[in-house]
Amino acid sequence: MKAALPTLRDIEEAEGRIRRYIPPTPLEESKGLSEMLGREVYLKLETFQPIRVFKIRGALNKLLSLGDSDLKKGVITASSGNHGYAIAYAARVFGVHATICVPDKVNPQKLRAIQEQGAEVIRSGGGYDETYESALATAQRRRMTFVHAFDDKDVIAGQGTCGLEVVRQLPDLDGIAVAIGGGGLIAGISIAVKESVASAKVFGAETESIPSMYESVAEGAPVRVSPRPTIADGMQAAIPGALTFEAAMRHVDKIGLVSDAELEDAIYDLLRLGRTMAEPAGASPLAAMKRPLRGEDAAKMVLVISGGNISLDLLRSILAKKM
Repeated sequence: MKAALPTLRDIEEAEGRIRRYIPPTPLEESKGLSEMLGREVYLKLETFQPIRVFKIRGALNKLLSLGDSDLKKGVITASSGNHGYAIAYAARVFGVHATICVPDKVNPQKLRAIQEQGAEVIRSGGGYDETYESALATAQRRRMTFVHAFDDKDVIAGQGTCGLEVVRQLPDLDGIAVAIGGGGLIAGISIAVKESVASAKVFGAETESIPSMYESVAEGAPVRVSPRPTIADGMQAAIPGALTFEAAMRHVDKIGLVSDAELEDAIYDLLRLGRTMAEPAGASPLAAMKRPLRGEDAAKMVLVISGGNISLDLLRSILAKKM
């Protein structure tokens, strides 16, 4: 039976589950970025999460939705970093064994964060897709419960709680821009926003190195792309999930593609004007609004700063270029 997208009610129920573990994150107006973009700009700061990234929402909701028998098997997932960190964190909170499969060249800061939560780590594959296949095989061999990083109804509902918070914090928003990796965040947010403020536009930001959602929406069906190297380690999905693709087709108004150079500029702009530390995926909404989505009509715009777990080497490189 084909899985269905979560509804607004599902997202509201997810919020009820996770609220005791994480408070709402701030929504702050940025005068500097407003002046830069010529509109009111608000930053939804998921960098205030306990693990500095939105992924904790979906991880908590997923584990809280699993039955005891599934939890006793232990959970396993594939991740380029942040989702694995979130599952490891949630598993520690609930006393569940977690195994996190990561690519060989995982961000070292994210790897250390996963290990600090006490999770088992398996390094395998040159990119997310290879790591995903390895995780599935390991889950089957060990009879563990596999948790998908983005193409999962409960995970999407958890990520959608970010959108619920935004519409309460800024009920008259005109638009919201969200990073796209596998699409779990924009799927959940787009449902919450569109079903709460129908006039608001939802924009996606995706790396031009791995434009899987952009190409899939253009084609009208999920498309696998050939990944090229990128600094955006949180945007590694070569093909969107069935659920996340469906959400994008229904609810996302436009997707803008950004380069690594534009991501670096956006990271610096967020530091300089927004006083906010963002990783490349977290900075991608600003990068998209600066160029490919610049002409979109949205006077009150929310940029979801989805994560702040930037590689120290990358940050050092960016600052060396800009200072």
